[in-house]
Amino acid sequence: MFRFPYKILFPLILSLHLVFVGFTQAQQLVFEESEDGVRLLEDGKPRFFYQKKTKSLNGKYPRAHYFHPVYDLDGGVITEDFPSDHLHQRGIYWAWHQLYEGDKRLGNGWVCENFVWDVRRVFTAIEDNKAYLKSVVFWLDDAGNEYVVESMEVIYERTSSDSYELDFDIKLQGLKDNIYIGGSEDSKGYGGFSIRLKLPDPIIFEGENGRIIPKENAVLAGNKVSMFGKFNDETDPYYVTVTGNTEELPSYQGWILREKNSMQNMAFPGRKPIQIPHDNPLGFQHKIIVHRKN
Repeated sequence: MFRFPYKILFPLILSLHLVFVGFTQAQQLVFEESEDGVRLLEDGKPRFFYQKKTKSLNGKYPRAHYFHPVYDLDGGVITEDFPSDHLHQRGIYWAWHQLYEGDKRLGNGWVCENFVWDVRRVFTAIEDNKAYLKSVVFWLDDAGNEYVVESMEVIYERTSSDSYELDFDIKLQGLKDNIYIGGSEDSKGYGGFSIRLKLPDPIIFEGENGRIIPKENAVLAGNKVSMFGKFNDETDPYYVTVTGNTEELPSYQGWILREKNSMQNMAFPGRKPIQIPHDNPLGFQHKIIVHRKN
């Protein structure tokens, strides 16, 4: 009999809406919940939408448990969903090509094949000038078999008049002893935390040591990469910075960066699968910063 893994999950959080003073005027954070998902508003302006209900394109590429639209501070949308060049890509998400139970190949979460994200719980709270969204998600195949339980927390914080941050804390736990995930089975090895932006032309990539030139395979660029450009035609240019701890990511591969027609990915674990433990969750943290100034 399956036992619900309470030890990695979190207590029910009461949803609070607090008005707080920040920068030059009072600011208000509010969650709006619907059947499809949860939207965060700040002073009436949208910041992100969390897709809770499964969404597809004419029945193809079904997916849930991702963030789109994501907005800049002026209300411009900076992410894409179902882009024509890669219909499986979507907003802010984390996914892998390979999922195994022992030697048995299961679904492909990267391209949304034989893979279901069953969002069982969503909790929201607003306190201490921050907005919290937590979810409990089961990974299933199309037949309804459960393989992984995931807990996700994202914290929104307005850090200045010119920037906000999204902090992600993700934990994966196998529901059996022999569950494995892996990236693409080529030299690129992509998989893991990703963002599909509305890529501007031109786009500039900057790392901890300066300008980055994307390559076909992963590039080593430290713990953060900033992308600069005009992501929305109706708003000013922005920086979008993605961070992660390269020392904590298991089998970290580097950054898969693309100047057009694709996502940006901090790749792990590469093409060789790693185990999702049954007794000790696999955890990783990332941050996305949307800011006007570098």
